[in-house]
Amino acid sequence: MKKIIGIILAAFAVLLYQTAGAVVYKTCEFVGYTTGNLGVAGTGAADGWENSSANVVVTNGSGSLDGTALGLAASAGDKVFISGTTDLKARNDFVPSGTFPATTTDTNIYFSFLYKFNSVTDADGKLLFRVNVGTSGTGTAQYWDMLAKNVAGSIQLGISKPSGPVVYAPTNIAAGQTIFVVVRHHMIVGPQNDTVELWINPPPGSFGAGEGSVPPAAAITGTLTTDGTEVNAGSGPGRFVVCGGANAQFDEFRVTSTWAEATPPYGICVGAGFDSNPTNITQVAEISATLNAKAASAATSPTYQWQVSNNGGTSWTTIAGATLASYTTPNLSLATDNGNQYRAIVYVACNNSYATSSVATVTLTAPVATPAGVVVDDLFNVSFVEPITPVTVNNAAWYTASSTSLDIYHGGSPGAPMTATPASGTSTLWLGYFTPTNTLPVHLAVGNTMKVTMPFTPTGYTAHTNNSSVRIGVFDYADGGIRVSNDDTTVGGSAGSGVNVRGYMLSLDFGPTFTASSPLSLLARTSLNDVNLMGSTASFTSLGSGPSGGGYSNAPAFQAGTQYTLVMNVIRAAVNTVIFSNNITGGGTNWAFSVTETNLAYHRFDAFAIRPNSLETTADSFNIAEFKVEVIAGPSVPNTIAMGTVSRTGSNVSLTWTPTPTGSFTYTVQRKVSLTDALWTTLQTGISTTSYTDTTATATTGFYRVTSP
Repeated sequence: MKKIIGIILAAFAVLLYQTAGAVVYKTCEFVGYTTGNLGVAGTGAADGWENSSANVVVTNGSGSLDGTALGLAASAGDKVFISGTTDLKARNDFVPSGTFPATTTDTNIYFSFLYKFNSVTDADGKLLFRVNVGTSGTGTAQYWDMLAKNVAGSIQLGISKPSGPVVYAPTNIAAGQTIFVVVRHHMIVGPQNDTVELWINPPPGSFGAGEGSVPPAAAITGTLTTDGTEVNAGSGPGRFVVCGGANAQFDEFRVTSTWAEATPPYGICVGAGFDSNPTNITQVAEISATLNAKAASAATSPTYQWQVSNNGGTSWTTIAGATLASYTTPNLSLATDNGNQYRAIVYVACNNSYATSSVATVTLTAPVATPAGVVVDDLFNVSFVEPITPVTVNNAAWYTASSTSLDIYHGGSPGAPMTATPASGTSTLWLGYFTPTNTLPVHLAVGNTMKVTMPFTPTGYTAHTNNSSVRIGVFDYADGGIRVSNDDTTVGGSAGSGVNVRGYMLSLDFGPTFTASSPLSLLARTSLNDVNLMGSTASFTSLGSGPSGGGYSNAPAFQAGTQYTLVMNVIRAAVNTVIFSNNITGGGTNWAFSVTETNLAYHRFDAFAIRPNSLETTADSFNIAEFKVEVIAGPSVPNTIAMGTVSRTGSNVSLTWTPTPTGSFTYTVQRKVSLTDALWTTLQTGISTTSYTDTTATATTGFYRVTSP
């Protein structure tokens, strides 16, 4: 009899929870998010989070905030960590713009979440959350704000409408205490009429109940004409903004149309299911494929497991480590992986239920290797404003958000350097395509190299206040990305239409003096769901920093008026091995660093991009004399150079060295009398052998280095 009663009660709880006509706009338990800034690929972009911030981050494996003691259903996934730095950036687009137009009458939107303050004093007077118009960004609130204050060593939460007073709930909250917050935004036709209500730890007996059983709110604003205003916008509310104002933790975010959906009670269990399934993919062989699935938003604490079949679905193999909603395969071989099938299995532990997604087949086509030769050599010999299309061997197509920041026209003087000017106070992106639209990208055959050469001159530092990064990279839009076609916000400083775009990036500590010990950082783009091409290093995996040995802090760096030449090489050393090398010379300097990368082995490219952080943190402008891309049969530079013998006879010092891999390379030999000397003295360039004799060694000691090219 006890067993029968238990079943009846469980069924009754489910019926209470599934309110007729309820709509769940957003549910985020942060399941399967990778570590990084909330809003980048792998950390919430698929769930509507964007405009990422370094002050609002997810840490994979951190676990959830626990709301079971408050009467809530058990949490899954991880939680969000919020710093104590005011930063209105990370936001969730919880509905499409226009879902709640201003003319809607008597419509409720419920917001609920778990929250934990780490500090009382840090929270005092801080803005925590904001709800804005669906097209408004993160600026001044259009609907309501939530704030915190310190009251005799405890925290109280309050809500306010724009231009209105903050109404605080009397509940005292301690640091380290997990709380459950519910906000009801009741929209009434016309401006200034909406009401906003706040609950903190509402009674568990009300969870899952109907609208007629909602308990009294702890605070309410909007009932008086003096309570503030709201914008009368046709697009209506649609963006929930997280502010990095308080040192805190955030979890279990929900946006729904009913109290019942916003307050899932403890003990409820919704079985496994799917909201979206993986789809078939047709692509070139020798690169990875990315498949996506999404568990049903109502499912209780779902977990994922991907499987693969190599025999048409007759048998399936579990893929080790493939336990997220998105799965990226290794590079796929035409001979062994063509026709592979993939599926995801979702498991819900509370009722031991499984759901299997539909099957997605990956069909591979044969790659076409790019022959050795010049792909593009852009000397900016044009008399028209860019972008100039189609791309030819003499012309790359360049794009930026504001055409004034990239000057190729020069008043009709073809052949003058392209002038690129960073924006003040914000980042800039200059994006150049070196293959025509709707054509194959550069595809490197094993053993070949793609070499990019770019001479550039920083013009000055009149606005310079601090070093920051200049990011430079090569990318592949052809295999899943969408190319930029206009100078507009799609190629803004933190944009670039980066979804599904693979590539490598050099992050360069830039200024007249280095601030980093190892100023050249190399990275590979791994979070492909991020629309920001180079906006955050959280979308990339670090490959290491150099030059080897470091020690460049406070050393002279990029001098105004001096031309430097960047040579960026991608060498496809084996089917799944790429050497990514960068070498910068000019003004007597030679900074070089390379890495061997075997995890991603990107070897297809059609774009080049530069992203300076801002005018104040890079240079006033850059004159770029040439942009050249070429494919070379064999590596153009060695991966490493090992010094061999060093001997001295009088003023003659003889050196030998060995490159890896072996090949025909050119070398430069340089010398210092003291390691503390700021610059190296170049003795000879263009050396084609692996030995050299310095006949001018007059000091008792000296230091030598060999570089290539």
